[in-house]
Amino acid sequence: MGADMAVLKQDSGTNLTLMNMKIYSTAMNMDAFSVGEAVKFNAPNPGWRLKQVRIAGWNGFDGNTSSIPKSDNFLIEVRDSDLNLLYRMVDTQNAFFTFPAIILRGIDLPPVPVTDEFYVIFYDRGSMFIGVELENATGNSYFYDSLHSELLPAEFTDEKNSTTKVNWIIRAVGN
Repeated sequence: MGADMAVLKQDSGTNLTLMNMKIYSTAMNMDAFSVGEAVKFNAPNPGWRLKQVRIAGWNGFDGNTSSIPKSDNFLIEVRDSDLNLLYRMVDTQNAFFTFPAIILRGIDLPPVPVTDEFYVIFYDRGSMFIGVELENATGNSYFYDSLHSELLPAEFTDEKNSTTKVNWIIRAVGN
C-alpha cells in the first residue's frame, strides 16, 4: 500500500476486546452464517477506490502448533449506501488470523469504486473472534442481517438491562 493511501476508521483504537459472533448471534436469535459485522464509511472524494480492508481478529491460536484451529471460511462484502452488493470475497481465517493474539490484518481487494456512503461487512461465521471497541461508539457499526438485508445497531444488553454500543475494528483503505 502506497503512502497516498487514506485509512478510514470509525473507532478510536482504545479499550479493545474480542467477541465471538457465534455466541452473540445465538443469544440474539440470529444465524451466525447470515449476520455480519458492518461498518459505514464515507468516501473522502469522488472517484475514491477501496483497495484494502483491515480487520482486527483472532482465530484462537495460542502459539502452539498443535492448537491451530480448524480452517473455516469468512466472507467480506462491500455494499453501497442502498446496500447493493459491490464486491464479495471468501477466504479462510487461518490464512490471515493465525497469530497468538488479536491482530489488525490487511486484506487486499481489487480496486472497488465507492461513492458517498458505503459499508464493509465481515462475516466471521463463528470461526473466530472480531475486535470491538467498547467505548466511544460512533453509531457507524452495525449487525448486517443478510437474510433480510437489514442493518441493526451494534449494541449489546447485559444482565442488568444496560445497553452498550460498540465499534467494530474494521477499516477501509484506498485512494
